[in-house]
Amino acid sequence: MTEKLPFAAPPRVKRRRRNAKRVLFHFVLFAVLGAVLLASGIFGRVKLKAISDQEIASRRQQLLVSSASDSVKAAAEACAPNAAQRRKVSSGLSSKASAVKKTAAEMIAAEKSNEEIVTAIVDTLAEAAVSRLTGDDEETSALKSSVTETLASARAGLISDAVSKVDAAVSSISLRDISKELNDSVDNYLFMRYSTLMIVVGAIFLLLALFLGWIQFFKDEDFRLRAAEIIEPLDYLLPFFVGVIVFTLYPTVRVFIMAFQQRYKLSGEFQGWGLGNFNDVLFGVNTKLPQALGNTFLYVLLTVPISVAIAIILAYLLNQKVKLRALFHTAYFLPMVTSAVAVGMVWKFMFNGDYGIINWLLGLFGGQKIPWLTKPEFSMAVMVIYGIWDSLPMTIILLISGLQNIDEHYYTVAKVDGAKAKRIFFRITVPLLSPTIGLVLIINSISAFKVFNSVVVLFSGTPGPMYNMYTMVYYIYEQINTSLEYGRAAAASLILFAVILAFTMVQRFIQRKWTYT
Repeated sequence: MTEKLPFAAPPRVKRRRRNAKRVLFHFVLFAVLGAVLLASGIFGRVKLKAISDQEIASRRQQLLVSSASDSVKAAAEACAPNAAQRRKVSSGLSSKASAVKKTAAEMIAAEKSNEEIVTAIVDTLAEAAVSRLTGDDEETSALKSSVTETLASARAGLISDAVSKVDAAVSSISLRDISKELNDSVDNYLFMRYSTLMIVVGAIFLLLALFLGWIQFFKDEDFRLRAAEIIEPLDYLLPFFVGVIVFTLYPTVRVFIMAFQQRYKLSGEFQGWGLGNFNDVLFGVNTKLPQALGNTFLYVLLTVPISVAIAIILAYLLNQKVKLRALFHTAYFLPMVTSAVAVGMVWKFMFNGDYGIINWLLGLFGGQKIPWLTKPEFSMAVMVIYGIWDSLPMTIILLISGLQNIDEHYYTVAKVDGAKAKRIFFRITVPLLSPTIGLVLIINSISAFKVFNSVVVLFSGTPGPMYNMYTMVYYIYEQINTSLEYGRAAAASLILFAVILAFTMVQRFIQRKWTYT
């Protein structure tokens, strides 16, 4: 008689306990982070305010002296009928330049008003304007009297104009302007430069801490458990969200904004809002964008279909059960782990007109040497050949992945029916591989529109031998690196984005119309 074994119950799966302490932990964490950031922001704000006061005092002194001097000089020289006499007036004013600067500094230190300082400067310069007008002749005496009377009658107006200019200029100076002009070698630079951001983020953290503290200390256990269940997934997603916001979302939004800021500078200054950048890029004098668009479109239309067609054949062959298949896989995929610059340099030597291996191979068949890299008519051919080779590894990987997902039963049934290899390839493999082909067409097109490395490496940093191979990304790079036109570069980037988006949408529309029978 067979002995019955005791029934073995399935092992219990230990369920994760819900822990309401997560709310308390986040309350403490946000409170500490908020307090630290807020304190750091306030500290930076105080330091920035001290530097701002010094900078404003320095600029105030310069503005007081320059505004008063310019006004007096313009009024005094207007009385002189010839250049020689104007030079004498100007020379007299220049002789008191150091004195009025010293006077302005002393009166600022004594907390005198702008009107008092300008009055003292104007009176000093009024005397200096006629100090070099020496001589007993009637002309000099008349000029001296004219300058003295003019400055005396215009004294109130000169003072008022200079004071209004200084007040307007000083009031326009903000802490934000001062922070942008800070040198990164200054002590506490980070605290001062990002004081506003620290205060805002610190305040947000403290508000979150207050909210979590209200839940922790004024709500029941069930409410805290439900809050903990909401907080837990956010803990895992937060690093991802931070990375996306900082490195993807913010740069994208910033490029859109910069594209409409005319003559934008890294300091944040720009001349105004509008479509001026797009007008300069598309229709400006000597703009290279039309050439860049034409070259890029031609490169995409030549490179992408040829590379995908070759990759389909190679992927089909590499997917067969042949000897040394691993060796062939390694040989085709090796460029993916090789430096693009190093590979580009190798191709540059291969295309060399004198001792390159490509011309050597042509010579074996009786061909003539071709100046691949020095004649404009061969530049596109060089780019296309290199681009096809460069895009093959990833394309082959994706296509092999698609081939391995095709059910073997289709091939078995076709062979039983007597179908030939060619018919199987075009009536089974290609139709079933078409979703993957569509994917690699889109990926390769996007990559080809952004071609840049090959241009720089193959042509020694220039867009072709006669600057005939401008591409969209090289044009954007030149606007940033050479012309320092960041707004135009942003506008060109948006145009490239629109072109890629439109091209991709067209491809997607065509794919939906494909039929496989």
